[in-house]
Amino acid sequence: MATRERLDPASPVPLYHQLAEALRYQIATGALAAGAQLSPLRRAAEEWRVNLHTVRRAYEELSAAGLVETRTPEGTHVLPTTTRTDRSTSLRAFIARVTRDAREHGLSPFALARLLVGGEAPEPAPRAAYVVECSETQCRDLAGQLEARWDVRALPWPLGDAEPPAGPIVATYFHYNDVRRAWPARLADVRFAAIRPDAGLLSLAEPGRRRRSPVVLCERDAPMAQNIAADLALLLPDDRVRLSTRIVARAGDALRRRRPGEVLLFSPRLWGELSDEDRQMPEVREARYVFEPTDLEALGEQFGWSARPQGVSHALP
Repeated sequence: MATRERLDPASPVPLYHQLAEALRYQIATGALAAGAQLSPLRRAAEEWRVNLHTVRRAYEELSAAGLVETRTPEGTHVLPTTTRTDRSTSLRAFIARVTRDAREHGLSPFALARLLVGGEAPEPAPRAAYVVECSETQCRDLAGQLEARWDVRALPWPLGDAEPPAGPIVATYFHYNDVRRAWPARLADVRFAAIRPDAGLLSLAEPGRRRRSPVVLCERDAPMAQNIAADLALLLPDDRVRLSTRIVARAGDALRRRRPGEVLLFSPRLWGELSDEDRQMPEVREARYVFEPTDLEALGEQFGWSARPQGVSHALP
């Protein structure tokens, strides 16, 4: 695979789109032939010197274009030309490609429609934005991050609830396929944003702690635990932190099974089960996620939100 020299961090084009275009070029020129397997996410992140979410988003963009297909556990492979042609000629694929390209230029679906009709269609101001995630805890946290940056009413909307009312939807790439399956008619309203572990978790690797401190990530679902652990491994230095996972049915089970010296790192949905008293324990932390700064900025541009005056935010109900 090509190296990072093809990616330009200083470019206004997002890194994930640069990566997708580099791979698209390799597919078009035959450097990646039909059936070729793309590097696994973690290895590709190391090869291109980007984070895991950047690679995941690039692969998803190629998949949406019908160029590759991801299957578990086989990985991501280049599709044959005939398959790509069949997929890309459908009306749905055409519309998805046009709206996706419009978003890359900072155009919301409303702004795109206005341009298509000669600039006379007004762009309505959204009354609220709905923030979708798998847990109430993470929904509320991400909604708060949106409201801290943009003048918008951000409402938590846990995945699994009924379809949100009319209005913009913000979801994370963790649940890209879940959202597409749940509300296919609302895809034009959805913007997917990358999130990453909070840099505050680096305190787990402070010099004051003992060398290779044991940190245990607690989650109820093994695949989700593996995804979170992979993200954390890119943040926490291996020479300072010994990271492991523990699958538990409830947050309280993890507290009862804690061994001396361990720091328990709870996934957002398990963190939501803990009492305020439990959260104050020095050996208990949340594996908190925050929006990638570039994606947080892009959301405001794509939806046409105004920047919020510093220190002002809505209070969630």
